[in-house]
Amino acid sequence: MKKVLFVAGSGGHIAQLAIILQEIGDKYDSKLMLEKSDKLGIERFSRKYKIFTAIPIRGKNESIVITLIRILVNLFQSSIILLRSNPEYIITTGPGLGIPVCIFGKIAGKKIIVIESWSRTKTKSYAGKVLYPFSDLFLVQWPQMLKHYPKAKYLGRLA
Repeated sequence: MKKVLFVAGSGGHIAQLAIILQEIGDKYDSKLMLEKSDKLGIERFSRKYKIFTAIPIRGKNESIVITLIRILVNLFQSSIILLRSNPEYIITTGPGLGIPVCIFGKIAGKKIIVIESWSRTKTKSYAGKVLYPFSDLFLVQWPQMLKHYPKAKYLGRLA
């Protein structure tokens, strides 16, 4: 059974993750990496999945110093999560939370799959800009996003 680490932030990112998990059922050994502050998401999935938590790399309206501290903490947390989960694949629904673990995963030889958020209909997300160049599979949910990500695959919206 393939080992997969799914990475999702709060809000729409976790809603998309829920759709994916419902579709795949028990086909994979799935573990989740969620935002530490997402109590609802953690509670929702903790009965069925092993949950790892980390702080997001960016907060709202924070100084650059606080953002740098967040990045350093997330780098440490992401490396530990990658070692403990030891996935073959990392699949992210696009939050910044997943950038460090995907970068570390790529260095470690893991396959990286990025699903650009369904809210991105005209512009690239920050995570998409960073992760697109080295993802093994990059999926967009709107055909017009193929002009921004020419090597991406359009498979329709998660619904």
